[in-house]
Amino acid sequence: MPEQSSSSKPSQRPTIPLFPLPLVVCPEEQLPLHIFEDRYKDMIAFCRKGDEQGMSLAFGVSLATNNKLYNIGCTVRIEEVATEYDDGRLDVITTGETRYKVHEVFSDKSYKEAAVEFFDDDDPAPPEFGLRQKAITLHLKLVELVKGKTDIENYEPDERASFRIAHSSGLDVLQKQKLLEMTSETKRLELLLEHFEKVIPDIERTEEIKRRVLSNGHFKNLRSTDF
Repeated sequence: MPEQSSSSKPSQRPTIPLFPLPLVVCPEEQLPLHIFEDRYKDMIAFCRKGDEQGMSLAFGVSLATNNKLYNIGCTVRIEEVATEYDDGRLDVITTGETRYKVHEVFSDKSYKEAAVEFFDDDDPAPPEFGLRQKAITLHLKLVELVKGKTDIENYEPDERASFRIAHSSGLDVLQKQKLLEMTSETKRLELLLEHFEKVIPDIERTEEIKRRVLSNGHFKNLRSTDF
């Protein structure tokens, strides 16, 4: 749990607006948000003012669940304001950018701010090709089982596939938080493989049960088996 502060203090670390939410966002993941609370309308207005180059300012999304604020999160930046309502509510589309660790939280504005330390992977070396391909293949299998079709995606050779896979892998928020905190692409892919190897057989069994239930009551043209 990051240190709490009632007012801003001088800090050597960058300070960003903070949006605690019951979800986890990863780098490069798209996150649509409906903004309806006054404090977050203020935050979005601040971010939309932008920097000297006219680019919108990033804010941090940190997991908040079970009365706990996790200190590892990911910044997002507004890509599009999809809808602005007459009462000031907004629908915005954001994209995940950079992971951070919260060191201190400030409460002197209507919304929270945090002094953060940005970080990336400790090991820049790419994972084994076979490991990466297996994770992508099992992810496609999971998507096909759930949606009934496969969404073919192209991955760049230097892309960290784990973050893209995580978005539609069925991880719960704590599993996804664990993945976000990992600083090794290999470790993240191993976590995803462990997850797929557990959930895919469960889904396949469920699908088989559904097929058996749906087949009851229908005339069957079956060939007898000789013993």
